Amino acid sequence: MDIVITDASGVTKAELNGRLDTANVNDLELRFTAGIMPKAQHTIVDLTNVTFIASLGIRMLLTTARGLASRGAKFAMFGANPAVMEIFETTALSDIIPILQTEADAMAEVAG
Repeated sequence: MDIVITDASGVTKAELNGRLDTANVNDLELRFTAGIMPKAQHTIVDLTNVTFIASLGIRMLLTTARGLASRGAKFAMFGANPAVMEIFETTALSDIIPILQTEADAMAEVAG
């Protein structure tokens, strides 16, 4: 699993690539939270290249979203493929965190 974190117009963007499974979630979670939480700004997560997500990955996303919300920042995700989206729907994560189709939709969600 690879992660790239960038900033644009006051919004943090995290791009995740690969499988988010139990084998790599601990290392990824450290890099993910270290790149996002200190800024405490609106955040979007690009899931376009995520091929699988395990329960620990879902926990990582939910914990980060809640942490940002407690600091007044919004969190949205976009680009989930059908298999990953099915996992989010089955676990009801899609009822808690906005999961949009495009980056523009996610930017509009956190800006609004």
